[in-house]
Amino acid sequence: PAHDREPLDMDQADIAALDQLPGIGPALARRIVEDRDANGPFGSVDGLQRVRGIGPALAARLAPLVTFSGVPRQAPTR
Repeated sequence: PAHDREPLDMDQADIAALDQLPGIGPALARRIVEDRDANGPFGSVDGLQRVRGIGPALAARLAPLVTFSGVPRQAPTR
């Protein structure tokens, strides 16, 4: 069962690992990795929602299954 698994680090996981999560298929897994490569680590479930296709409901479903090792990049201040 999924709840026996270690939480998946969304700031490091590859497409194959992301694809194993409920509600995330190969296309969304690819978008997660592309967003992370472009914009840096998510840092939290809230940060993860910047990826197109991940809304509050999916984020809430993923929350108990995932972890975040990265620190989100701060938006530049002007």
